[in-house]
Formats: sequence, C-alpha cells, structure tokens
Amino acid sequence: PGEGETPAHKSLPPVWLGDKEGPGERPRHTGVRAQSSARAGFSPSRQEPSVLLPALGLQSPPGMMLAALLIILSCTGLHTFRTPNPEAAPEARNVSLLSLAPDTFDDAYVGCSELMEEKAAPLLEEEMARHPQLRESWGTAQKAWERRRPGLSLPPGFQAQHGIAIMVYTNSSNTLYRELNRAVRTLGDSRESYMTRFPFKALHFYLTRGLQLLQSSGGCSRGPGETVFRGVSSLRFAPKGLGDSVRFGQFASSSKDEAVARQFGTATFFSLRTCFGAPIEALSVFPDEREVLILPHEVFFVTNFSQHGAQNLVTLSSGNQLCSYFNCAYLGEKKRLGCEPVPPQGQASSLFKGAFPLLVASWGFQLLGAGL
Repeated sequence: PGEGETPAHKSLPPVWLGDKEGPGERPRHTGVRAQSSARAGFSPSRQEPSVLLPALGLQSPPGMMLAALLIILSCTGLHTFRTPNPEAAPEARNVSLLSLAPDTFDDAYVGCSELMEEKAAPLLEEEMARHPQLRESWGTAQKAWERRRPGLSLPPGFQAQHGIAIMVYTNSSNTLYRELNRAVRTLGDSRESYMTRFPFKALHFYLTRGLQLLQSSGGCSRGPGETVFRGVSSLRFAPKGLGDSVRFGQFASSSKDEAVARQFGTATFFSLRTCFGAPIEALSVFPDEREVLILPHEVFFVTNFSQHGAQNLVTLSSGNQLCSYFNCAYLGEKKRLGCEPVPPQGQASSLFKGAFPLLVASWGFQLLGAGL
C-alpha cells in the first residue's frame, strides 16, 4: 500500500517509502495484517489561531508564516537546505530527486470522460488480446468484483469497469501494477510515445476515472484531507528544497496505518496529507492494508525532510491542487508545455489556462506568479 501523511513541522525519524521503480511505485503486498501504531507528525484537524497575510488578504496559521516564506524563497531559487550531494558519500549516489515528474503520462480526461467510456471498451479488448497477463488479471478481478459488488456503496457514475480496474491494480500476485506504473512514469514524454508504446490505455482510463469518482469530496475545500504513509524499500528520495512542489508521477499506494506502510520498506518513508487520495480498501485484494491510492497528478509541497544514516524521511502536504501535462490524449490532444491545473473529479474548468503557475500552499493560499 501506499503513500501519505500530513507534513510535520518537527524533524521525524526517517524511514523508507517507495520501491525500485519510482517515488510512487506500489510496494509488493505481503498479505500480513499489521498492528496499528501511533502516527508521526501533527494532526491535520488541529485548530490553531490564524493571522492575516496582508499581501494576500488570506488567512494562515501563525506557525506557518515561516513555512510560507520558505516556499517563496524556494520558488525564487533561494533554497534553505542543501540537496544531498551525489559525490559526498557512496551511499548518497542513489538518491533520486523529487519533482513535478514532467515525463509522466498524467491524463485526467477533463471534459472527455464520457467519450472515453465509449472508446475504452473496445480498446480494452484489443489490449487484452496483445497482453495475456492483462487478460488473465482482468478476468480474475471481474470474478472478484461480481462477488463483492452487492455489499458495496458506490458513488453515482461508478461502473463495473472502474471497480475491476482498481482490483487489477491491487492484485500483487502478478507484476501488472509495476508494468502500468513503469509506463506511466516513462511514456509521457510525448503524445506519440503514449499512442505507440503505452500498452494499458484502457486500464489507465478506468483506473483514473474510478479514483476520481471515489474521491468525491472535491479535495480539501471541505475538510483537512487524509493523513497517510508510504514506505519505499530500495530507493532514497529527496527534495531539492523545502517548499518544493512535487508529484509522485504515477499511481502511488499509501496506507492509513503507519505500521503497514513500514512493512513495505524503510529506505525512504513518506508521511503525507493527501487531498485527492482515494480510499480503496473496500475494493482492494488486501483490505487489511487500509490502502489509499494517490493519482499521478496530485501536487504536494515538501514541508520537512531529514536523514538518519542511510534513511530519508520526507513529509509532504497536498496543495489541494492537481495538474497535468496531458488531457484527452487518446482523442488527439497534444502534450502541453506546462503542468496545467485540473479541476477536482475531472470536471471542466476555465479558471486557469497556460502553464501551471506557481503552486498552492497547503495552508490555504495560492502563489499565482506567472513567470516564476
């Protein structure tokens, strides 16, 4: 399972979250029920008095003022802590830097989900004919879905294909979820790469759409989001600086249970607050893992980073914002020059156009500086 927890403003003991493939790669399931443990970090529901940010006219907790300044400094290149130097020590050479992952195939299907529902059914048949493991995994998940569906309460518009796609992803008895995430991470350099080399177009659509429908709260506009955790077993991830905006750049599994997340690795441990992560334990092959699946296009801010020997601890807070370089690519749309905002649940919006400006601070204000 997965990724996430609310960022802490004090240094926490670092652990590893992730896997060999990338910062959002889903770790292999153990199928073992883990005992719950106390969560690190602060509670997102904690109430603090707020003060007015005069320049922006918005509210922000006083304890966040320094963090807000760090974000501004980070965006102007004045980082407040040093990125690990790959030459400094042998153990530092395998550090992967977190970023907005511009080569990710991150289509959110804004404004074209209904047409894609029509296209995806025959497309899935074609892709299953070319990929035996996809055909086998889909068939197995379909049987599991038919057994579980009667007891589920699902949002409007949620179809069988969405549930089956989620079950396909959570079934770690094969490597299909790894293959999907590898394609998501690496085949977003152009629409041509996606059209000619991406082998799971229908699965990507059904999975993305299912998660959008399950996460129907509209982000953190009505609540504090979800605190989750993600453990990575063999890669160390690090940000360039505090306040950096980053994406996992793939479907990223996380768990509400810190002890479960630690079972999947201790090289990098992500504690994060997600605004758009979808709770999928009711559909998961391993419901005891209390999994929350994070979309490739959710934007997070780095609020804390520490190193303990060979272990990295990264604390992220969602900016209550989504952005993507692709939209409706299967229907002909080219890759955008920048990461453009995506409205929650894939609903069309004309609020922002052009490259993703600056990002959204997780404490309720936006920095919309277009040339930064």
